[in-house]
Amino acid sequence: MRVLLIQLDGKLPNIALMRIASHHRQLGDRCELRFGAQFEVGLWDEFGAVYGSAIFIKTRPLVARLFSVYPRAVVGGTGYDVRSTIESHGIKSRDLDYSLYPVFRQSIGFTQRGCRLRCPFCVVPEKEGRVRQERTVYEIWRGDPWPRELLLLDNDFFGQPRWRDRIREIRDGRFKVSFNQGINCRCLAEEAAEAIASVDYRDDSMQAKRIYTAWDSKADEAQVFAGLNRLVKHGVKPDHIMVYMLIGYWPGETHGDRDYRRQRLRDFGARPYPMPYVRTPELVGFQRWVVGAYDKRVPWSEWSASKFEPRRLGSPQRPELLPLLQ
Repeated sequence: MRVLLIQLDGKLPNIALMRIASHHRQLGDRCELRFGAQFEVGLWDEFGAVYGSAIFIKTRPLVARLFSVYPRAVVGGTGYDVRSTIESHGIKSRDLDYSLYPVFRQSIGFTQRGCRLRCPFCVVPEKEGRVRQERTVYEIWRGDPWPRELLLLDNDFFGQPRWRDRIREIRDGRFKVSFNQGINCRCLAEEAAEAIASVDYRDDSMQAKRIYTAWDSKADEAQVFAGLNRLVKHGVKPDHIMVYMLIGYWPGETHGDRDYRRQRLRDFGARPYPMPYVRTPELVGFQRWVVGAYDKRVPWSEWSASKFEPRRLGSPQRPELLPLLQ
């Protein structure tokens, strides 16, 4: 049987699709992976089974298009149905079929699932429930000859009771590790901050030194900066820290509220990264202003007057802005 797997969004290897592929290949089926809208209009009998995965809500129009082509497709993921699981569709294998992503060299997985907290904007507690152990570092790593590079998708790494064992495995095994989904600075104790500083933390490409965390509400300022200061105290450079900023979620939020958090993080030396909850032109423009580091040289008034377009900034009157356009 031919099986079509469709990764509708996301740039990282999709673990659910990798497990589905492993399950079907154990049955002797042939699996084909496609990305985004690269599914062809055709008869259902071209494929015995079709699976799709959507991470982001903004992908739902593409999900609808997929169903118009393959009405019996099975679609899951946080962008479509947080309650759906691959187990409910008969997928038993926990192995990952890396052959879907032949150029991917790292090892990807979870050491834990779930979260201690119940943030109102987050689907993790509903989808994954309470914190539980998942896999050890050596169960995630593919082994030689693959590099000792781990891309962890844990939502609450330090929420698991045995995080010290996982840190020890990372450190003693000399692994590079990307805590891709972030570390919760609000709950970051001294021991945990010291543990992070003791490992070779990286971004998801394993090239740059990077720790990911978040500042979702101004009300959390004291807790967030207590955690950030603990990281720096134990040797993490502020510039290594990328802080995701939830924007456009809280009722009554103003540009001043967003800009306060942005400036506070810039003053600390961290890298703010705004994440719009709703994608209005102003919020997306704010995100672009900060992520592109235009905020370091261009006032918001000028940026908004340019309709958030860098190409409209350069002028003979402002020659210092011209390098931003190159």
